[in-house]
Amino acid sequence: MAPLLRIGMQLALPLGVLAIAAIVFAIWRRDERLRGQREMLRRAYELGEEILGASSADQILDKVRLVVPKIFGVSSAELYLYNRHAKTLDAVGRNGTDQASIPLSAPPAGPQAGAVACFHYRILLAIPDTSRSPFPVTRQPGPDGAPAAPRSLLFVPMLAQGEVLGILQMDQRDRARVFSRDEQTLTQHLANQIGVAVKLLDQRSVREQLFRTEKLAAVGQLISGIVNDLRTPLAAIANLAQAAGDGPPGPSAADLASISTEARRAAEMVDRLVGFAGTGPVQTQPVELNGLLRNLIEFREREWKVRGIRTRSLLADEPVTVQGSHGQLEQVFLNLLVHAEQSLSDASEKSIVVRSSVVARRVLVEIGYSGPHGAADPFVPGEDEASGAGLGVCRSLITGHGGEIRLVQQAGGDPAFQVELPCAAREKPSGLAPDGGRDGAHTWTALVIEPAEAIQTQLRGLLADRGYRVVPVHNSDEGLDLAQRLRFDAIFCSVHAPGLNWVETAEQVRTRVGGFVLLSDSYDADLSADFAGERRFVLAKPVDEKQLDRVLDAIRAVK
Repeated sequence: MAPLLRIGMQLALPLGVLAIAAIVFAIWRRDERLRGQREMLRRAYELGEEILGASSADQILDKVRLVVPKIFGVSSAELYLYNRHAKTLDAVGRNGTDQASIPLSAPPAGPQAGAVACFHYRILLAIPDTSRSPFPVTRQPGPDGAPAAPRSLLFVPMLAQGEVLGILQMDQRDRARVFSRDEQTLTQHLANQIGVAVKLLDQRSVREQLFRTEKLAAVGQLISGIVNDLRTPLAAIANLAQAAGDGPPGPSAADLASISTEARRAAEMVDRLVGFAGTGPVQTQPVELNGLLRNLIEFREREWKVRGIRTRSLLADEPVTVQGSHGQLEQVFLNLLVHAEQSLSDASEKSIVVRSSVVARRVLVEIGYSGPHGAADPFVPGEDEASGAGLGVCRSLITGHGGEIRLVQQAGGDPAFQVELPCAAREKPSGLAPDGGRDGAHTWTALVIEPAEAIQTQLRGLLADRGYRVVPVHNSDEGLDLAQRLRFDAIFCSVHAPGLNWVETAEQVRTRVGGFVLLSDSYDADLSADFAGERRFVLAKPVDEKQLDRVLDAIRAVK
């Protein structure tokens, strides 16, 4: 009995050591597996962020091909986008090749058949070994040296708002491979992000096309009205030049002055037309608003007389200066005047009254006309299809200048456009330091995307006190539209802003703004650590003035 006990004690020690070693090894293996999963998630998250900021489908494919093999250990990746018109899956980056499009009705054999099946069934399709697959994805090398099908394939539908926008394909060529459940879940998430990015590209293309269409329509309307006016100074120049040539040698000083005046008028009309149609970068400068309005009234006065429209100008005598784009402001007020003119076509009494006033450093321009009472809102395209799109552009431009535009009913019931703009800041005497919102000749502008009125009012007041021109909006889609048209030094975006989520918004405006400030409900250390970085900041609501000053100083330092 004793010998057996001694033998058992002698065996217990090495067995215990082996058990402890096995436990340590299992814990190490688990930690390594978790570390690998965390690294995979980190890379996939970074790839998703980069994809949302891509400017084309080819750029998305380049990022996917670069990173996906490193994350999932596959040989390559492909993207197929659904073509609604041709009913095909178009391979990204294969334009002009024999594999550029896959017909959905009669797909060819080979891996493309798996992409079609995945699209039709709207579900992830994993093929660990193509030689044993029930789908016709196996393809033998042809006489032209075409490669055989990969050993393993994974097809993932790219879903966005319940719609299949395309297929993400991954393949392993040298060996059979089983994609784990975690890998399949992660690839589905990544494919959905690609789908969202593709949908954003489509929406951006439609928005840009709509803006170009609006502008072309407005330019065409402007051209029809400018042709007759342009003929007059050109005819006067021709007559004066002919008279000077037929008369005694050497034109008189009066003739030369007349030629110069008429030529200048013609040049101003051409410049106005070119500036109205221009799409180049906008340069802000001091604009004398009363002078601009007088020139527009003079420009349209001849046409109004022909149509029997009476005009009253009640513009203030003293000059009123605003900071902005002369061409864009001229475009807005000309559109409003033309809309008022068109609204009088069936009116018995035709009159247009233009007045301006300044109250509390805000200039108010009112364009009243004897139009129909209770008319639909012309700023809504659905209410007035003829002019809603063009006036919608006017509202965006005025909002970009820190102002507001609205349609009101006057005391007598006649409609009137009211445009409110901030007056330009008075120049400081030389030797004084610029205020908090100005840096030399540069006016600092901030876009605030915040649905809560209380927070928006607080932030507008704080930024205005620091000399910033503030443009407030309530949703991310409207803010993104403005950010693509105008240059902002800082964008403040709420985590709960309607429309695009704040991650997508930050990616879309990353290259267009000096600093992006995320407004969170309260201080979040994890959010600050993950999001804050170069030109990215996080502020808790309600906004603390000291923290706001710290962020503004950092943004100005970057500038």
